[in-house]
Amino acid sequence: MSIPPLSLDSSWRSDSHSPRRGKDRQVEEVIWDVQGLPNGLASNSGPSLFLSGSQNEKKKRDDEGLREQPMNVKVLARLMDTTKGRDKVLKCFQYSLKTYVYLLTLIARIRPLSPWFKSNSKRMKLAISGLSLTRKCLLLLNPLHPLSDLLSQEPMSPRTLVVHLIDLFSALSDDVYCLYKLGIVGRRTGLVADNWANRFWFLTTIMGLYKLHLKTIPKIANSPLSIEKRRSDLSEAKWTNRKLVADLAFVSYDVFELNFPILEEPMKCFTGLVSGLISACKLYNQNWEASIGKG
Repeated sequence: MSIPPLSLDSSWRSDSHSPRRGKDRQVEEVIWDVQGLPNGLASNSGPSLFLSGSQNEKKKRDDEGLREQPMNVKVLARLMDTTKGRDKVLKCFQYSLKTYVYLLTLIARIRPLSPWFKSNSKRMKLAISGLSLTRKCLLLLNPLHPLSDLLSQEPMSPRTLVVHLIDLFSALSDDVYCLYKLGIVGRRTGLVADNWANRFWFLTTIMGLYKLHLKTIPKIANSPLSIEKRRSDLSEAKWTNRKLVADLAFVSYDVFELNFPILEEPMKCFTGLVSGLISACKLYNQNWEASIGKG
């Protein structure tokens, strides 16, 4: 039986001496950790016997990177399977395009745009409108969640009851405005629903900031957890605070009917994009931790 040729690129190829015999005429054998491979070579996983320590570390990092790549795609796919995750990802696309269109309008004030950029700007505006309507359709029938909580037989405190009622009316207002955008409900009804949706959004954002600063953060600071865990929780709370502040700035402009045309567009572009990115990243991290836990 012929032995298949080996690719001897290691440093030991020039030192392949015959086995040495001692005085007791016993052969000193060199035992290689071949891990069940036919040619005695190291496998693609795990440290190689023929590599130095730095090379082994680099190989481990490369293997971990190859394992993380499909994990990233799997986590992103799991994120897009949820309605909330798909909504936040589309929100990032929507406000990225909105920022791009706003920058084009700034450039157009300095110098005229080329025909390509003009047509591209029109297409992006259509895309922004389509993404906005798509996000509203994704959240249709959201009132079922607070309604199911209200109809449950479990006892609840008056504060919890008020929160569920606010969530219910907020979701109903969003649904009516979505039906208006679809052409099912009249313009007047749709605009009234939009105003109430913004008011409820403003109220729930204030409630979120109140709970975060007066309950969540003090509870984390006084918890008996480890310092690293508290730092991680405080960091997440700070990002939640930034997201809520961005939402508050965005919705305040509509609730109080502020009339600052110069500030409206850049402020909404910036706060909308920041809020979407923070929400999407938080959801991605939650799905990543869930995947690691299951793995």
